[in-house]
Amino acid sequence: MTQNDSTPQFIKLTDEQVRARKRRNIAIACGLLLFIATVYSITVSRMHANNEARKAAEAAENAAVGAVPSRAPAVEAPAVEVTPAERP
Repeated sequence: MTQNDSTPQFIKLTDEQVRARKRRNIAIACGLLLFIATVYSITVSRMHANNEARKAAEAAENAAVGAVPSRAPAVEAPAVEVTPAERP
């Protein structure tokens, strides 16, 4: 084996092959972005539909029980004063 046999031999692409590779890469990227957008839109629409169904089920349950839907007021923690001696 000679020195020339151990070096890797690379193929030199023509300009036409380089342009074809670039077009193919752009097509793959567009397809991938389209797939991501489709999955995202399906996920958001299904989450919205499930949220609406949950609200309808809660309203039906509240109507059956006779409860009025209300939101509980937020409970605030009592204010605690820290004296200078207690500070770290």
